[in-house]
Amino acid sequence: MSDIPGPDPDSGSDIDIDVSRGLRIAASVVVALAVATALFGGYHQVPEGHVGVQKSFGAVTGAELQPGAHIIVPVRDTVQDVEIRPRTYTMANTEGEGDRATQSDAVTVQTVNGTTVDIDITVRYKVDEADASGFVVQWRTVEQAEERLIRPSVRSQLRDEAAGIQTSEIYTSSGRERLGEAAQQKLKSAFEGEALVLEEVQVRDVDLPDSYDQALNDKEIAKQRVEEKKFEIQQAEREKERQEIRAEADARVIEIRGEALRDNPVVLKQQYVQSIDDSDKVILATDDEGTPIILQTGRHSGGNTSSADTGFSTNVTNATGGN
Repeated sequence: MSDIPGPDPDSGSDIDIDVSRGLRIAASVVVALAVATALFGGYHQVPEGHVGVQKSFGAVTGAELQPGAHIIVPVRDTVQDVEIRPRTYTMANTEGEGDRATQSDAVTVQTVNGTTVDIDITVRYKVDEADASGFVVQWRTVEQAEERLIRPSVRSQLRDEAAGIQTSEIYTSSGRERLGEAAQQKLKSAFEGEALVLEEVQVRDVDLPDSYDQALNDKEIAKQRVEEKKFEIQQAEREKERQEIRAEADARVIEIRGEALRDNPVVLKQQYVQSIDDSDKVILATDDEGTPIILQTGRHSGGNTSSADTGFSTNVTNATGGN
């Protein structure tokens, strides 16, 4: 019996050492996991131009985080970043230009004449920084607000307003301004009580049907032709006025000359004699006793009698046949 070994007094201390070492390793792992969780799961960076809306187990707490780094409780807390800078929501006829990149999404309306018109419009707005949490509760994202609030409001208002506008007016600057003001008033009313701030509504373009465009072009061409015709008529009227003024002036000159000749009979006689001298005519006249005579005037007359007073030659033949 004396050969049976008894319990080793050192074995108990070895077991204690192993347990202690295992506990230390486990504690190190827990601490490492906690640090990793804090660094990666409990850290959030809010970008510039945004507000971080904090949530606890998916529910909005009302706490809002400013741009920068923040430590949150992992698993329990999350943060949704909401942009508070001005945004633009565009509805355009050109595919890829509007917010629906894969299709054209202009607002289609009908004028009072029944013409179908596509309207490109841009809405400039932003989320109210003071109520970013309320915005998340109401709309969750800006995309939902655009699709469920902004777009339907603009479309309904533009259709109502266009129904009272003539086709010939809707594409003019006044027509666009009227549509823009109507859409702005509608959105301003729709934004009341919402965490949204409306800045501007702009009608960018009004796209008329091709047939109406051609009609407008034809009308413009006809208008230009009418204007050209009016110009020609005006030119003719001006020319007529000039001719009338010239005729009146000539008549006035003749009138003045006639008055001068009447007042100066000597001048009239000289002009009369001069006219006879320059002509080749037969003139009937009478002598002092009333006997008719014939005066043959001209440079080629057969007679050789000359008159010193008048400067022309005459053949005098008595009407009764005498020489």
